[in-house]
Amino acid sequence: MTQSALLRFILLGAIWGSSFLFMRIISPVIGGFWTADLRLLIGALTLLVLMRLRGLPLNLHHWRHYVVTGLFNCALPFTLFGIAGRLIPAGYSAVLNSTVPLWVALLGVWLLKDSLSVQGIVALVLGLFGVILVALPAGEIAWTAVFVGGLIACLIAAVSYALAMIYVRTRTVGVLPQAMATMSQLFGSLMVLPFALMFSPAIGDITASVVFSTVLLGAVCSGFAFWIFYQLIGEIGPLMTSSVTFLVPLFGIFWAWLILDESLGWHVFAGCALIISGAVLLYRSNFQKQKARA
Repeated sequence: MTQSALLRFILLGAIWGSSFLFMRIISPVIGGFWTADLRLLIGALTLLVLMRLRGLPLNLHHWRHYVVTGLFNCALPFTLFGIAGRLIPAGYSAVLNSTVPLWVALLGVWLLKDSLSVQGIVALVLGLFGVILVALPAGEIAWTAVFVGGLIACLIAAVSYALAMIYVRTRTVGVLPQAMATMSQLFGSLMVLPFALMFSPAIGDITASVVFSTVLLGAVCSGFAFWIFYQLIGEIGPLMTSSVTFLVPLFGIFWAWLILDESLGWHVFAGCALIISGAVLLYRSNFQKQKARA
């Protein structure tokens, strides 16, 4: 990995980690649906500009793939994390988001009949105990319906991301990734819009920080970050690039502490360590399988 790629790799982890901070700022003011819809719309417009500048085609004949990924990779998880932003601290959302590789492995066994190695089984057990630790209330966090609802929203969002990853891996061979990212966000914004219009709570006080956070969440976290992501896939490969998920919860916790003064209990950090350890085991297992096939 070149120095340039390494810096962009770390930057990508920092950007995606900050998305939970921005959602925590935005969602209590405008609601989870509008948070997701504006994020997707601004992200799609940003990517459309980048696509135009690079002269890349949108390949609209792949619209069915864009609709499926728009639902499972954009509309559903972005909305659920937006709702969670109203219910639980940002650090919790960032940590539970890191369970995605574990769900990919588990769903792969069920949907694709993938085999699960001993490392994979250990990884899932570590991830399970990690989630249990994160879910333990402590300090100012009480075990309430609101808290549990936020945790469930994050876990369902992680499952949705995993389903999207499996779909992309098995059904979208030959689809331009940049076009997929752009159009899935555009279709996702259209899916969320009716729900935002019908079910969003009353809009609160829209301050400069809310507007600034909304623009950054859409343009940087959902637009520019995906562009970096696909650049890195082309330079260092998809498996190495996917390991950026190990950095996201660490940056998520850091930004929430730095900007929002969130303080999480020891159990959240312990749970995060177990979840990331499980994800690392899965990463190593996949790396070994790819190496054996090469």
